Amino acid sequence: MLSKLKIGLSFIFISVFSTLAFSQEDSKAKSGNGIGSGDSQKTNQNAETATGLRILSKVPSKYTDAARKNAMEGTVRLRVTFLASGKIGSISPVTALPFGLTEQAIAAARQIKFTPASRNGVSISVVKLVEYHFSLYYGENDEDLKQNAELLETPAPEHPQEKDLSKISGKVKLEVSLNSDGRVQIIKVFSDLPKEFEQKAIEAASKIKFKPAVHKNGNPVTQAKEIEYEFKAQKN
Repeated sequence: MLSKLKIGLSFIFISVFSTLAFSQEDSKAKSGNGIGSGDSQKTNQNAETATGLRILSKVPSKYTDAARKNAMEGTVRLRVTFLASGKIGSISPVTALPFGLTEQAIAAARQIKFTPASRNGVSISVVKLVEYHFSLYYGENDEDLKQNAELLETPAPEHPQEKDLSKISGKVKLEVSLNSDGRVQIIKVFSDLPKEFEQKAIEAASKIKFKPAVHKNGNPVTQAKEIEYEFKAQKN
C-alpha cells in the first residue's frame, strides 16, 4: 500500500563534464582548477576525439539513517577521473549533501566498473560528472508528513487517434512520484488497455503541476501517489 511506502533510494547519472584527454601522470589536468581551463578551441578538438568510455557496472549509493531521519533529499555531484588504467582516480564533490550522503556517493563512485576511453587505439583518462540523486518516497498521509503533495493541474489524457482504438474504453492507473524538486516520475503502470493508451496516460501525468509534500521538519519531500485516467469510447 502507498500509505506504508517510505523508502530511501538513490539514482546515478553519469554525464560528460569534460572530455579533456590527459595522461595518468598529468597532475594539472587531474586537479579541479585544471579542468575546463585553457584554450576553448583546443578543448573542443579534444572532446571530438576523446570518446569511448563505457560503463560496465555501477551501484546505487546507500541512504544513511541520519539522512532518512532528517528527510534529506537532493543531488550529490562528483567530478570523477576515469583513468586510462581502468581504475577510478580522484573524486571531488561539486555539490554536496549532509548526513553522510556525500561520503556514500563517493564510496559508490569508487565501485564503478568501466572500459577506458581511447584515442587512436590508446587508452586515455577522462573526467566526467557523476550525479547521485537521493529521494525518500512517502506514501499518502504518512505520519512523518506535515502536508501531502497538493495537485494544482492534472491535464486529461488524449484518446489515441488510431481508428481501430476509437471504440475502446477503460482505465489506466499510474503510480507516480511527485518529487521534492517539482519533477514527476512514473514508477509503475497498471492497465489491460493497448500500449497506446498507457503512453497517453504517461504523457498526461508528466504534465501534472503540484506542490511537493512537506515533512514535519519543514523540508519538501517526494511522495508516491496513484493517478487513474479513464478513457471513453469515441463517438462517430
